[in-house]
Amino acid sequence: AHFWLTFIGTYAIFMPMHYLGMAGHPRRYSQLTELAYLHNLIPLQTFMTYAAFITIGAQIIFVINLFWSMFKGTKATDNPWDATTLEWTTATPPPHDNFNGQTPVVHNGPYEYGVPGASRDFVMQTDPSLGTAH
Repeated sequence: AHFWLTFIGTYAIFMPMHYLGMAGHPRRYSQLTELAYLHNLIPLQTFMTYAAFITIGAQIIFVINLFWSMFKGTKATDNPWDATTLEWTTATPPPHDNFNGQTPVVHNGPYEYGVPGASRDFVMQTDPSLGTAH
């Protein structure tokens, strides 16, 4: 909901501004009621104002989701995407020196996917079962 309200709201604010400029709307005027030739553009400005309020209100959804996820959301596992590279062999959050004082031994390349004979769809770089140490 946040993405779509922000996406559509942003277009609803700024696309009419291009039309206003082509219609002769002057910049930096606080009141357009004095200019008779711009009276027909006032409803468009009102629409842009409502779109701006809706777009700003959509950010409340983002802030609520951010804090809800931060405090009540599920914690990510050590390797949530089953990535094969070394940075995913550390704990979450990673310790100060990343690998707890042990240098990892690399046995496979970083992108070992669909390897025949592997028990999973991917092989970690630190998995010694299919590769040779590099």
